[in-house]
Amino acid sequence: MAWKRPTVDTPFHIDWDWWAANDRNYRVYLYEQLCEECRNRFQNLLDTEEVDWVDPETAEVIRADALIMCLRTRCLEDPEYINESLPVAAAAFRVFIMNGNQPLSPTQLHERLPWRTADTILRVIGGRAVHYGMRVV
Repeated sequence: MAWKRPTVDTPFHIDWDWWAANDRNYRVYLYEQLCEECRNRFQNLLDTEEVDWVDPETAEVIRADALIMCLRTRCLEDPEYINESLPVAAAAFRVFIMNGNQPLSPTQLHERLPWRTADTILRVIGGRAVHYGMRVV
């Protein structure tokens, strides 16, 4: 399939398969994204792969990745967790984790990262180089 230039309205997401295909461990990067409190909670990545997680709204118990759930339920409570001093790719990655990896366009990411233009976000995540597995849906 030929590469097609994405636009500011093209949806992206984290392609978890990209990590395996490129011999990279996404869990190491997830760990690096944890806030200090969560990093102290998880000393060993091997013990955090899957846990029983209770959805606070539905009380449904599901198997979930402990690092992702900590990022989504603890780290993101800090209003400074996603901030303008982060590199664009790291900030976008955190937004995708926060929204359950639902597809977002650079325009939609700009709404969550107003200090970066949609064009800047597109240049970072929409080029031929893949950052943190973020790819066109």
